[in-house]
Amino acid sequence: MSRRIAFLIPLIALVARCGTNIPFQSEPQLARPTGLIVTALPGQQMEVQYAVQNQELTFDGYNLVISRMSIGDGEAQQMTPLTINGSVPTFLQNSTQYDPNTTVTHVITRFTNTFPFEVDTTYYFRLLAHSRKGVLSLPSNQVTATGIP
Repeated sequence: MSRRIAFLIPLIALVARCGTNIPFQSEPQLARPTGLIVTALPGQQMEVQYAVQNQELTFDGYNLVISRMSIGDGEAQQMTPLTINGSVPTFLQNSTQYDPNTTVTHVITRFTNTFPFEVDTTYYFRLLAHSRKGVLSLPSNQVTATGIP
């Protein structure tokens, strides 16, 4: 019997090291992104700019949520984010890319996963940090931009 226990202890230790070592229930709150900038571009496109400000071990990027109405903090966390490559987060990043002094820029062409931005329509944007375990930060500042031809 003690042989089995002696065998199980290293096995349990090995399994415990797989993936991240942070249990889901103790996942730290992700820092709220700040400094989101969105600019309307010709051709019904939007330029999204931010700096990678998250250093948490499980941080894996930012979700961008977009609406035609103002987005509250609680609403942002419940909204379906824009997906560009078929999965979340919208913008893949990681904690090793932390640099609050460098701007990351993405040009997007869709309001949702199927609808393009419309001319003369105002859109509201918020950014949320996302972890590999699905934890979201509080949303960034809200910004607006109006589609142009």
